[in-house]
Amino acid sequence: MKDPSQDVEVYATLAARLADPGADRAALLAEHGLDEASWEALDDAWQARLEEADEDDGEEVEVPPLVAAFAETFARVQRGRAKRELSFERFLEAARAMKRGTDMATVLSRLDLTLEDYLSAQQRWTAAMLEDDELMAQFQRAMR
Repeated sequence: MKDPSQDVEVYATLAARLADPGADRAALLAEHGLDEASWEALDDAWQARLEEADEDDGEEVEVPPLVAAFAETFARVQRGRAKRELSFERFLEAARAMKRGTDMATVLSRLDLTLEDYLSAQQRWTAAMLEDDELMAQFQRAMR
């Protein structure tokens, strides 16, 4: 097994799995020879490395490779946990409900969605809106 202190993809995968509210944290950490204290230290170290990589990039527009590798792996793991793919209309419904200021857990429960469902849809539809002006306009109208 690869070491999460040395491999960004292993770290990102573990971080994404630990972000699941239903995860057995102790078991996941134990798989990597970690406990909560050592995970916190490892997470702090990686966050510092990611921040440093981002700062070192200076004025470049591109995302630094280390940051991109972390983000892509974390997103892939999150998408893999989504129970279903939401239509754009269903995503708009959830986004409008979130905007009203009700806490996320209540909104998700009322809409019978998981956090993974919502986050996966948010990522999917945000990317689509960046490519499609009409989708973006539809989203902006719905959020007013």
